[in-house]
Amino acid sequence: MTALRRWLIPSLIAALGLAGCSSNEPPGERIASDKARVTKPDVPAEDFAALVSGNTDFAASMYRKISKPGENLLFSPFSVSHALAMVYAGARGNTGLEMARALHFTLPQDRLHPAVNALDLALHAHAKAKVEGGGSPPTLRVVNAAWGQKGFAFEPPFLDVLALYYGTGMYAVDFQTKSTSIREDINTWIEEQTAGRIEDLLPADLVRPDTRLLLANALYFKGAWHEPFFESGTHEAPFHTLEGGTRQVQMMSASISVPFFDGEDFEAVALPYVGKAFRMLVIVPVQGRFAQVESRLSADFLESVRAGLRDSHLALGFPRFEVKQEFPLDESLEALGMVEAFTGSADLSGMSEQAALSLSGVQHEAFISVNEWGTEAAAATAVGAVVVSAPPPYVVDRPFLFLIEDVETKSVLFLGRVVNP
Repeated sequence: MTALRRWLIPSLIAALGLAGCSSNEPPGERIASDKARVTKPDVPAEDFAALVSGNTDFAASMYRKISKPGENLLFSPFSVSHALAMVYAGARGNTGLEMARALHFTLPQDRLHPAVNALDLALHAHAKAKVEGGGSPPTLRVVNAAWGQKGFAFEPPFLDVLALYYGTGMYAVDFQTKSTSIREDINTWIEEQTAGRIEDLLPADLVRPDTRLLLANALYFKGAWHEPFFESGTHEAPFHTLEGGTRQVQMMSASISVPFFDGEDFEAVALPYVGKAFRMLVIVPVQGRFAQVESRLSADFLESVRAGLRDSHLALGFPRFEVKQEFPLDESLEALGMVEAFTGSADLSGMSEQAALSLSGVQHEAFISVNEWGTEAAAATAVGAVVVSAPPPYVVDRPFLFLIEDVETKSVLFLGRVVNP
């Protein structure tokens, strides 16, 4: 018996393009604010809650735009919101209004960015918290970076926001003459930040000679179950598809104490990671009700699911699955109302007043793998968790929604569905 681990890595790049020329500066010049990151933010609880709730509603909206019939789905709404919040720092006028509506940003800029910083710091603190009884807590890494065209004048207040609330400066590069090598360098940076899980994120057409700024966010998570599955118990079992057929999958099993909710047209089970600061929340609609339950996805719906969870002891069956997806988000963001930012009418003057900027593309990639992995000691712990009397069985043998969340803040780091494990 071994502990189960998960790897989830999304990355997102927002590229801003501009036609025209700019003067050259010495290679390697670093464009940065002289301000240090705020490490002890004083953010009102209501601002924090508004940010998390808005992020969750954005996650649900984006989920509906990018999901395709009959296909699995995985993305990180946290990574998307995080990267685009940096773009939003430079948005003005109608461009800013459209971005706020599409991204569900309800706070004004002077309160939004401190709240983003507070959330980021809280997540890292939860990941580093000491685990009672020993064991390694999950690994969480959230990093931001910005690359700007040498000689292009970026507004000091914009650079201050990046430094104060996103912990990054800007690195001067020459997109005009070295766009190909710069793309390769940024792809290497993304790969390094995600432990090699995300390769070649940036397509060739996203980094061009007319690019003036690239903003990147990379998110990496790795965690072991608080109560492991039994490797020896994994077996082939039927999984009932949306179309009414069945297919054989590798079904893991465990005798486990977890929060469980038996709703009217779905069940939900929460699977904590070591330390219980993070967990996977799995929502399993009853057969024939998947679309109806999926359509209810929102911050309020997830809160009602969390409120219904009660500690239960189950003989749990859960399928192995792996999903890797990459896709541009331009059309989905435009469908959500963020239109002007991609046009010549974009007002991103908060970034620079030297010339007009517009978004040339937004690229996202995410990966998740669910496998048995661990040590003999973890197996012994799992054996000790088995109760004498047999618990009621619960097998996730049909399509389900899942999300990885921070328990205390209720922040959704990853969101997806499995209809074909």
